[in-house]
Amino acid sequence: MQKLGIDVSKKTIKRDVDDVSRLFFVYEEELNGETRYRAKKLNIDNIAFTIPELISLYFLQQVIKPYQRLDVGKTANALIKRVIEQVPPINQSYIDFVSELFIVSPTEVTYEKYIDENHIQTSREAIEKKYKLKIEYSSFSNNELTSRIIEPYILEIREGCYHLIGFCNLRNEVRDFRVSRIKKLEITDETFERPDNFYEQYIQNRFEKMTGDEEVTLKIVFEGQAAKYIREYESSRADEIIDLDDDRLLFEKKTTYTPDILQWVLRFGADAEVIEPEALKFEVMWEAMRMAQKYNK
Repeated sequence: MQKLGIDVSKKTIKRDVDDVSRLFFVYEEELNGETRYRAKKLNIDNIAFTIPELISLYFLQQVIKPYQRLDVGKTANALIKRVIEQVPPINQSYIDFVSELFIVSPTEVTYEKYIDENHIQTSREAIEKKYKLKIEYSSFSNNELTSRIIEPYILEIREGCYHLIGFCNLRNEVRDFRVSRIKKLEITDETFERPDNFYEQYIQNRFEKMTGDEEVTLKIVFEGQAAKYIREYESSRADEIIDLDDDRLLFEKKTTYTPDILQWVLRFGADAEVIEPEALKFEVMWEAMRMAQKYNK
């Protein structure tokens, strides 16, 4: 840059290289004692896929369908289409043929009514550069709008929705912020360090969609068809499942107490009996009485 009469710091060059690398493959090379950076697009030419690989391409197309309202979903779909366009016509015909034999039922997702894509981009930048964020957030429980400083650790796409997970200075703990509920968001000049393996620890305290403040041990006895269903479909939720007899089991899970636990238990009706915690047992009883009163009318 000095040859061109431009004085630029190494920090500025590094930042510019980072920005360019978002769209291009950037590599470094040494030439005549100088360090140079080159950027290029990667092209895919003359690809030959095996039959299992073609089936997997079709599988990927179907899996990402529910996510096409999100920016990454749109890009992923366009990318797969570009790859398929590069394969020979006979391979493209085979993928069409597979669609008549192989059905993928995508995971159920919740479509956001509105999401500010600038919030997504700003969050990604803050996570990458380790800058704290100042946000105004509308709480799910009471619609209260609060101003918070957070350390953004990671963006998570869960059931079709973006969630920003990070340390909240207001609550003094790691919290989950649904991005669509963030009303304002801006990067500060304060930096932070993300703890190692925080996500693995964090998800241990999440039962379904929410994470609460109070840690509890769930102990629930399931019987009949509910016990059979838990064994086959939802055993991965439990820390431990104890078979009481052929018709009953004890489900145990350490987690945080959230409203979605009550909704989950109520799905099983009288085939689920809450042993612990007492608060959940009381809420189930209260809901049962309310339902009985309504239907007795």
